[in-house]
Amino acid sequence: ETESKQTLDAFADALIKIAEEAHHEPELLKTAPHITPVGRLDEVKAARELVLRWSVGGE
Repeated sequence: ETESKQTLDAFADALIKIAEEAHHEPELLKTAPHITPVGRLDEVKAARELVLRWSVGGE
């Protein structure tokens, strides 16, 4: 895979902005993500409390 210089520059700019935010407002990154339908997933809880579904014939 190859990315254009423009795409790489945009990615680098995003990383620089994140680094600046981390330096000036560390709590902002600790509470991320902010605008997703689901916040941080609790993978430990998901592994311990399995919710499995199966149906015959894909019903």
